Amino acid sequence: MSKRYFTFHIILLCLAIAVSTTAQERANPCIEFNDLNTKIRDRRISRSEGLQQLRALVPGIGKYYSQRSGTAYPQDKWVFPLAGYSAKAIGGKNGNGYIASGYDYFDGNRHGGHPAHDIFINDKDQDALDDKTHKPVEVLSVSGGVVVALETNWDTASDRRGGKYIWIYEPVTGSLFYYAHNNTVLVHIGDIVKPGSVIATVGRTGFNAHKKRSPTHLHLMQLRFDRTGYPRPVNCYTVLLKLK
Repeated sequence: MSKRYFTFHIILLCLAIAVSTTAQERANPCIEFNDLNTKIRDRRISRSEGLQQLRALVPGIGKYYSQRSGTAYPQDKWVFPLAGYSAKAIGGKNGNGYIASGYDYFDGNRHGGHPAHDIFINDKDQDALDDKTHKPVEVLSVSGGVVVALETNWDTASDRRGGKYIWIYEPVTGSLFYYAHNNTVLVHIGDIVKPGSVIATVGRTGFNAHKKRSPTHLHLMQLRFDRTGYPRPVNCYTVLLKLK
């Protein structure tokens, strides 16, 4: 066998692998969701078109999860989203930081309201490290699910409010969990997670979160798909109170 013949077939093999990988990526509904979510975030798609594509994607994501041995974890198996912290770290009083009015997922980065809970860490010097342990605080997945969207790049010139964020689809309740302002994202698109999986570390990324006036915190939001397939905000405060 000549050296030229051998080299030619190696090139063909590499091309075949590249084509196969590209085809798999296109068939992965999580990658498609991430692309769609970015378009919605940046307001590069209409609400009607975005909703139509979202409705088509979600069933495939549920199938993707089950095909990869994803477990249906009930709420009594969920965990609090910050390692070493409890519901006492939730900002506001009795969950009053949650404001659903004015929020619409399809408004992207310009949405109104605050249908989420900010969970604060001990970080007076704002170095994104716990003041007692001097270590990063781990962000844990509340539920089981699959990573469907994320952002790992952010700088202070960006007006993106969530900074480095993660979206996880939770199939039991048909929900999306949004974890924002992270420092380091530790998961990838399509990863299957369980309650308590370490997905990130708490940070100060995001248009408002990095400012001096903002204490270091995790921004946690839950959306649930209604019967029409529209993602609506859900107040998960009472659930968070029960988690450990």
